Amino acid sequence: MKNKILALSILTLITFAGFLPGACDSDSGISNIDLRFQVLFPDEFSESLAPGAVVTLTSIERGDEQNLTSDENGLVLFEGLIPGRYDARAEITLSAEEMLTLAGYAEEVTLSTSLSNQNFTTEPDSPVELALRTSALGNFVIKEVYYTGSRLPDGGNFFNDQFHEIFNNSNEVLYADGLYIADIYGPAGQINPTTEPTPFQWDQEHIYLNSIWRVPGSGTDHPIQPGESFIIAQTAQDHRDNPDLNPNSPVNLGDADFETYNQRDDDRDIDNPNVTNMERIYFTGGFTWLVPVFGPAIVIFRVDDIDALEQVPIPDFPPEFPPRIKLPIDHVIDAFEALQNPQSGDFKRIPLDLDAGFVSASGTYTSESARRKTDRIVDGRRILRNTNNTSEDFEIITPPTPRSFE
Repeated sequence: MKNKILALSILTLITFAGFLPGACDSDSGISNIDLRFQVLFPDEFSESLAPGAVVTLTSIERGDEQNLTSDENGLVLFEGLIPGRYDARAEITLSAEEMLTLAGYAEEVTLSTSLSNQNFTTEPDSPVELALRTSALGNFVIKEVYYTGSRLPDGGNFFNDQFHEIFNNSNEVLYADGLYIADIYGPAGQINPTTEPTPFQWDQEHIYLNSIWRVPGSGTDHPIQPGESFIIAQTAQDHRDNPDLNPNSPVNLGDADFETYNQRDDDRDIDNPNVTNMERIYFTGGFTWLVPVFGPAIVIFRVDDIDALEQVPIPDFPPEFPPRIKLPIDHVIDAFEALQNPQSGDFKRIPLDLDAGFVSASGTYTSESARRKTDRIVDGRRILRNTNNTSEDFEIITPPTPRSFE
């Protein structure tokens, strides 16, 4: 089985330039080391060794970066390194022809993998393996997450205009019926002096879900064409033109496809009868599905039996506090993560195998949105970038662009 090095402390991946190898560290007298990496294709590919992958090695202490390309055996050699902590990333884009040979289907794909905060004090006896991971192909991706909210005319905070947009990134019709969307437990950063990262961060094989919603339907009720999307609104209203909501809001969600209406006895949430309600599967929030305005971690997934998933108490919390739903990462179709700021990498909630990075808005209630970048246009169909790395795949924009890229 391929050897994977899993990071226990996840720091921000930052790109810098300039890497100065040498014989030793002149300040400390410590001898420099060489590091070998071997890039491997996923287990299901017909070949194991991955030539032509770009491997990026970044020093955490100094920010120095160097890029090398793997040889015919998938190997790269970084020479004359100062011992210390490093982030490593490998990425390769394969043509449709190459994918047909390696995986049995013809579609251009980008594969990637990351190792974070590895402490190299001596030269490893064997190459450090970088096992590439492919995105879920022929499937949905998260196109846009508008989470920051907006300001009211009197300067107050408004969050009811949050939305999530899901995009069909395949070349065939997909059905939204039965698709789950959820947010992941844990703070987005040092919100206050006592805030600590999620206690589940050690588990890189599962994610721990706060609230879960499901698209209704019998299986073929909600077809989504290739290159098209659907919108899940927190509150499906035209916020801009409704004086009871927020005329300063940047979005009209009155024509959203679905709404996360949270039915309660006090009727605090607003229900748009003209918009289909999502099915509330598990809920730990207040009167509405509010994802963190500091930065949410969002996943879409499918599972045969949602009730069979384990419910896990949050460590050191009172027993009456709702448990979180433990989901194996193999069920996840796509993931997105935003944190409070670029310095909040220690608070990352999504395992590296699902998402190697994150984005940050400039603040809260800024009307900023996170939107996935376009990778290419094929025969008029937009294909969005999907490398399992929110840092690489998304950009922060303002205003939000529901159903659009303008």
